[in-house]
Amino acid sequence: MKNVATAIGVSMLSPVIVGSLLGMYFVFVYGDGELFWQLLTTAIANAHIVGISMAVCVLPTYHFLYKRNKVTYSAVMTTAMIGGAVLTYLFSVSGGPIIIANSIMCSLGAALFLYSLRRHRAS
Repeated sequence: MKNVATAIGVSMLSPVIVGSLLGMYFVFVYGDGELFWQLLTTAIANAHIVGISMAVCVLPTYHFLYKRNKVTYSAVMTTAMIGGAVLTYLFSVSGGPIIIANSIMCSLGAALFLYSLRRHRAS
């Protein structure tokens, strides 16, 4: 149980990672440092989507597959991506690039979750 809680905590780094990477991309492309901070703060402001996606989509899917000994990364990642898109549509916006960004953040959160679990089980 402690490993799952730690893995959830690690997954919440995904908004910072995605916001930083998108921000750096736009700084290099457009040369505007203001965009970096704007994208980083927008990603962090949408971190609730990642948390809700983890609670509503990823953990139940992981638990269901774990009980049947059929955990596949693709199933968990797909659930996270679809959950992120649906939750963004419900809570945030009805379209645009933010749906894609939030879906990527949710997928990265699920990947960090699975990676952290694997690292804790190996050690």
